[in-house]
Amino acid sequence: MRYFSVAYRPLAWPLPRFVEAVSISPVDEGVQDLGAHAPQWVGTDPQLGEYATLFALRRVLEEEPAASPDEMVGISHYRRFAVTLPARVSSRRGEAIKPADFAKLSRDRFLPPPGTILHPEPFPVPPSLVAQYGRFHPVRDLLRFMALAIELQVVEDHEVAAWLGGDVLVPAASVGVFPRSWWIATMTDLERVASAFLETAAEPREGYNRRAPAFCLERLHSLLLVKLVQGWPPDRVLAHPELVVDPTGRYQGNSGA
Repeated sequence: MRYFSVAYRPLAWPLPRFVEAVSISPVDEGVQDLGAHAPQWVGTDPQLGEYATLFALRRVLEEEPAASPDEMVGISHYRRFAVTLPARVSSRRGEAIKPADFAKLSRDRFLPPPGTILHPEPFPVPPSLVAQYGRFHPVRDLLRFMALAIELQVVEDHEVAAWLGGDVLVPAASVGVFPRSWWIATMTDLERVASAFLETAAEPREGYNRRAPAFCLERLHSLLLVKLVQGWPPDRVLAHPELVVDPTGRYQGNSGA
């Protein structure tokens, strides 16, 4: 099993030795530049966030044979991780750890037992997912994005209706350990929707909302992850609040992301 970490900048603290740092653009010597695998996404980090790199990483994994049909793949961001055990409770969304303490965590804190899915714990977004999104971002972006996902047959009408009307979200749905084949198929679908959105429906946004495509991708990714988990044996699913590495040791997740 391979475990990757998306890095946007030179690493400010060392990652576990089994983690491969990757980026869609050159960062530093310790980070693999995947830009040649998906040149069309180079420079789109401000809009797509980690997904620009993940779309390139999907191509990397497609080009190499799987070790087994049941192979898993691990994904993290340079400072956000899914963990098999919580360190301490510090937020309803996640928990923080200082770099020095992060370096002491054992390998099994990041890698679940074989065949086990690991993802950040879902959290409530009352009164509904779509209303929560609309408090922070132009809601028509999300509605257009989901409409394209339906048109491209990534999801069905009733699934989107129930999801947007629900009050639960998996934060940082891209972070965790997942079946490799599912992950490749999911990145393929997410890229199809993102491409269609940027080509036909995206509007120029300023400031934080420039990342609207990434926010929409996270919502759709969260839905696809929940569908996967619902069909997986419950005893082979682990979910705890996401772990964020921060020099202050304080969780600083954005409630509107």
